[in-house]
Amino acid sequence: MLKFGLPGWAYLVAVAVLSLAHPLAGQETPVSTCVQCHTDVKKLIRLSWEVEKVRGKPQLSAENEGEG
Repeated sequence: MLKFGLPGWAYLVAVAVLSLAHPLAGQETPVSTCVQCHTDVKKLIRLSWEVEKVRGKPQLSAENEGEG
C-alpha cells in the first residue's frame, strides 16, 4: 500500500470532491416559462395596462366608499 501522508490524502480528497462537483457546476435548473413571465415586472405592468384598456378601471363598491 502506498504511503501518501496527510498532504497526499488531502490532495486526493480535494480532487475527488472537485471531480464530483464539476458536472453540476455548469448546469442551471431549467426555469419554466410561467416563472419567467410571472416574475418579469415590466411584462406584468404592461399586461395590467392592456387588461385595464379592455376591462376599464375597476369600480369601487359601496362597501369601500365613505369613512372607514
